[in-house]
Amino acid sequence: MRYWMAGLLLQASAMIGASAQEAVAQADAVPTPQPGMLVVEIRPFTSEQALPAKAVEQLKSGGLEWGVRDGKVVFSMVGKQFIDFPLNHMTRYGQQESLALPAGEYRVTGIGLEMHTSFSVKKALDRGAFVNEDMVVFRIEPGRTVTLSIDPVIRKDTIFGSTFYMPTLMAGVRDDAGQTPPVPLNTRGPGSIAWPQYTGPLKFVAK
Repeated sequence: MRYWMAGLLLQASAMIGASAQEAVAQADAVPTPQPGMLVVEIRPFTSEQALPAKAVEQLKSGGLEWGVRDGKVVFSMVGKQFIDFPLNHMTRYGQQESLALPAGEYRVTGIGLEMHTSFSVKKALDRGAFVNEDMVVFRIEPGRTVTLSIDPVIRKDTIFGSTFYMPTLMAGVRDDAGQTPPVPLNTRGPGSIAWPQYTGPLKFVAK
C-alpha cells in the first residue's frame, strides 16, 4: 500500500511538473506586438527663386535634425542645446531614413525660427523661435510602412545686410490609403506658440 501511494505521488508530481512546463511554454508563445515602419523622406530642396552658387553648395551639405520618442516626432530649426528632446537624427536633403517603431498614433511638431538681430541668444530665441504642435497626425499599423515626406522649400531672409536661407518644411504622409496634403511645420501661424510663452516639455530649462 505504501509503495502504491508513493507511486501515485510521483505520478501526480510529474503531472504537475508537466502542467507547469506547458503553462510556461504557452506564456512564451504569446506573440509580441508587431512593429510598423516609419520612413522619413527628406526630398531635395527647391527654391522659388535662383540661389547664389555659394548658397547652393552650402545647402547641398546640409540636412534636417529630427527625433522621435513616445509617439512624438519633432523637427527643429532651433539648436538642439535649447531643446529637451532627442534630436538624434540628421537626414540630408535628398535622403531618407527608416525606423521600426511600435504601432500607434504619432504626432509631428515643428520648432521654427525667424531670424532677428540681437545681442544675445536668449533675445534672439524670444523674438524668433516658436513651436507648432501636432501639425501632422498619422498612425503606424503593425507590419505596414508609413512615409513622412518633407519637402524643403528654401526662402531668403535679409536682415541688416546679412542673408539667411531657411527651409520651409512642407510635410505630408503617404501610406496604402494615399497621401495627405502637405502642411508647413515651421511657419508661424495663429496656432504657433511663441518661445517665451511655450511651457511644454520640448524646451530645455537649466536647473
